[in-house]
Amino acid sequence: MITDPAQYPTTFNESPEMAARVAAGELPPVDQRVPRNPLVVEPVHEIGTYGGRELRRGYISTVNDRQNANRFNGGPDNLIYWDYAHRKVIPNIAAGFEVNADATVLTLYLREGMKWSDGAPFTAEDIVWWRQHMSLNSNVAAPPGQLRVGGEQVAVEKVDDYTVTLTAVAPYPLLPQIMAGWGSINGQTITGQFGYGGFAPAHYLQQFHADFNPDADALAQDAGQENWGAYLKNRNTWQTNPDLPTVTPWVMTRPINDPPWEFEANPYSIWVDTAGNQLPYIHKISMAGAEDREVLILNSVAGEYDFQDRHLQVASLPVLLENQERSGYMIHRTPGVGSDFGVRINLAYDADPVIGELIRTADFRRALSMGVDRDEINEAIFLGTSQTTSTAPSEQSVYALGQEWVEKWATLDVDAANALLDGIGLTEKDGEGYRLRPDGSGDRLVLVYEAPASFADFPAAGQLIREHWREIGIDLSAGPAVTGGLLVEKAEANEIMFSGHTVSSPDPFRQQDLIMPTRTNNYPGLIGIPYAKWRATDGADGVEPPDQLMIKEGWALLDAGLVEPDEAERIRIAKEIYKLHTDQVWSIGVVGDGLAIYGMYLANTNLGNIPARISNTLDQRAPSNALPPAFYWKS
Repeated sequence: MITDPAQYPTTFNESPEMAARVAAGELPPVDQRVPRNPLVVEPVHEIGTYGGRELRRGYISTVNDRQNANRFNGGPDNLIYWDYAHRKVIPNIAAGFEVNADATVLTLYLREGMKWSDGAPFTAEDIVWWRQHMSLNSNVAAPPGQLRVGGEQVAVEKVDDYTVTLTAVAPYPLLPQIMAGWGSINGQTITGQFGYGGFAPAHYLQQFHADFNPDADALAQDAGQENWGAYLKNRNTWQTNPDLPTVTPWVMTRPINDPPWEFEANPYSIWVDTAGNQLPYIHKISMAGAEDREVLILNSVAGEYDFQDRHLQVASLPVLLENQERSGYMIHRTPGVGSDFGVRINLAYDADPVIGELIRTADFRRALSMGVDRDEINEAIFLGTSQTTSTAPSEQSVYALGQEWVEKWATLDVDAANALLDGIGLTEKDGEGYRLRPDGSGDRLVLVYEAPASFADFPAAGQLIREHWREIGIDLSAGPAVTGGLLVEKAEANEIMFSGHTVSSPDPFRQQDLIMPTRTNNYPGLIGIPYAKWRATDGADGVEPPDQLMIKEGWALLDAGLVEPDEAERIRIAKEIYKLHTDQVWSIGVVGDGLAIYGMYLANTNLGNIPARISNTLDQRAPSNALPPAFYWKS
């Protein structure tokens, strides 16, 4: 990204499709559509050209596969973002930012003349309106934990049309890094549907908000929605509402639930290259719906996609490599840093109080972790490409704790696991050797594992764990894949016991929700949504976590780290958080640092500006950092 205004282009060019719309009187000229200070990027290899056919991608049309597009087509739309190598935070949708001396005030400077995709001005009002009328309105959402520090909500205020301040009651030196990454305040495409995102199109959404439209509830009911708050979030859902104004390089023209899922270049895109060409170069993206991952991978092997990353499971790597030359694509491998797979535990589960109390017993969780054969899962599901691990940080991390913690409660030891289970009173067994419920009912203790088949075959991993836990007398029900949408509903209803997916987090301050209960909704909050609600509302809602879980100790460390200005001390606090999570086994780590999570991508060999390898982190919403708007057809 070019940040020196002296290097900004002074004239601008547009695609033939946009020029035709200008000639027809449908659009103003390009120099009136881009802001005075556009987002100028230097393509990875060369200045590209407009033209060529649509770019083809694939998604699973039978599930809520929204992440498939927001990490490629979405920009990203963070106000600020990480650089391509994940070394520093840089401007993005916002033109600039600065932090005051004591790190209590973050000032955002917006782009003069920037517009939403419908041509309406994008100003400070869109950030302040979102904060006041969505994120702090209980009819829409609970306040996002990322804008809470020192026990108080961060104040978001308009200075002028292009300046916004975020003011905390205590130092918050990590706020820029948090805003640059992944979470509740990191762009409309990620969490707009939940009432989050950090900004929203006030001019469009006011019609659905009861503070501005007295008929909002009637409008919602006419649309089949429960209330106006639900309908407002429905209308702020990027993947299903083609009318929603956005600030992404491509705008959605055909929704995810009506395949093919399609996007066309945003006429008001703020992205331009160093030669003044408004990006994207490629006008249209068409995402074909596939029934399941097997079909998507077959289509990939056949060369039917031009760029594909999501759903290329590690198990398919041999056949993908074998067919590269025949189908005209190249496979790029970019291992991630952090978890590839583990077992998420709902620490707040209470649908079955007896099982809930067991889940909230540390030795029960430790026994389950020691009962997992990680080596078998790594070989069978991940072709040996990952590393077996607990939930401790990667050895590549600044927070690395050493091998002792990588193995903490994470080495297969059936005898020790059985001893722990006996020690908490689970000594009675049925005729098949399974442990009985401790309530005296005589019934078998049955745990339930649910998982999507997303980055890898997480349901199959559950079947392996089912066999592993048989050796410690635990019966696990592990069925077929569950859709992402259903997992979200069940997580928010507090109905999930255990779920297979990624666990822990590369950074406990920037991505808090998988480390401890801080997220009040959605599947990533599964670790304890009722506890997160209790924290977010100062006890007005949700459930207070019991002392035995030591979650309050985790929150205290989190709060201390968020306001700690000294980096060395903040790293020490982070390590204590990881030790607490790992020792308490708030989730079960299995494998990490492999290819499963966006760790490989397929690119048509005729596409230009494809990086050979990218930094693969959740912060960067990889492959967003590959700069898809600068991809172009070489011939």
